[in-house]
Amino acid sequence: MKSHLLIIVSALLLSACDINESMRSNAADSSTSEARVIAAKSGCMGCHAVSNSVYGPAWKLVSKRYQGVPDAHAQLTAIIRSGSAGRWDQITGGKRMPPQQGSINDEDLKVVVDYIITLNAAKPLTTPIETTIKPDE
Repeated sequence: MKSHLLIIVSALLLSACDINESMRSNAADSSTSEARVIAAKSGCMGCHAVSNSVYGPAWKLVSKRYQGVPDAHAQLTAIIRSGSAGRWDQITGGKRMPPQQGSINDEDLKVVVDYIITLNAAKPLTTPIETTIKPDE
């Protein structure tokens, strides 16, 4: 019993560190902040974190798995709503993700799933690349 409590407390602390660090570094991105606040309020961060696997897989791993999947949003939404087992056994030790029916509404779930899916998306360049060829002088 004590070991289970220790695991849960450790997971919560790691999640809290991950969410606080990321929210500070991405404060300018309101959609990121909104998704993380919703996830924390809905209890998602008790088992998941963005960069490191806690009790469930890191969201960056989830994003990587669904990268390029045409109906990724629908699949991930269905998995969250109905729960899952067997997809992440190497991380969860075979533990099942319980169904998330009442903990998050559809609108909030869409925000969180959109965020998860885009974690590994290519980031646009913030500075233009010089494309002008200058003649030799």
